[in-house]
Amino acid sequence: MPANKGRRKGEATSGFADLKRLHKAAVTTATIAPRPVVTKAIKTAKAAETGLNQEDTQLFRRAMKAVTPIKDTRRTLLAPTPSATGDILRERRARAIGQDFVRLPQTSDHFSPAKTDGDDARYLRTGHGPDLIKDLKRGKWPIEASLDLHGSTLEQARERLDRFLVSCLAHQIKCVRIVHGKGYGSKDGEPVLKQTVRRWLTQIDSVLAYAECPEADGGTGAVQVRLQK
Repeated sequence: MPANKGRRKGEATSGFADLKRLHKAAVTTATIAPRPVVTKAIKTAKAAETGLNQEDTQLFRRAMKAVTPIKDTRRTLLAPTPSATGDILRERRARAIGQDFVRLPQTSDHFSPAKTDGDDARYLRTGHGPDLIKDLKRGKWPIEASLDLHGSTLEQARERLDRFLVSCLAHQIKCVRIVHGKGYGSKDGEPVLKQTVRRWLTQIDSVLAYAECPEADGGTGAVQVRLQK
């Protein structure tokens, strides 16, 4: 009898110990179990911010498995510079091959040469005889290059004319045609581009003379220009 009593007491003690262990395990599980859910929710929220779902993230990780991350080089990322315009790129190419762009002297929009009597249909630089105009009008020199300024603003026209003449002089071209239009579409019906382009031409030393083109070549909306080599 005493032996049985001692065995039961030992079994009871062992049973209480097992219950304590189960209670402790239950408490631990209850404390730890929610954490993966919270962690998963955070990862899901971060994935939503980047626009990637779990499958995308796993696919990316598999693809990058063999990639070794670059160590921090402490380099600063600079913002991209604005793209260069076509004119700037052409100047850069010219400099690269040793052909620096040379601009013509600045011209005035309102300058008018002396002794024009308000007639800008023709122009002859001082020191040259009237035969130059006659030869120009009868086509002694063939037109080797043309520039059409239709639709240009004054600033655009100035820039384009400047570059055109510089290029023509560099290639030893003697006679060119410049189309400026008749001004029918101008504000208030004033041929602003026509008048201004002709004023510019009278201020450029390399322009010896100009005359309005025959009707077939533009008439009053264009001039043929004799350049000095």
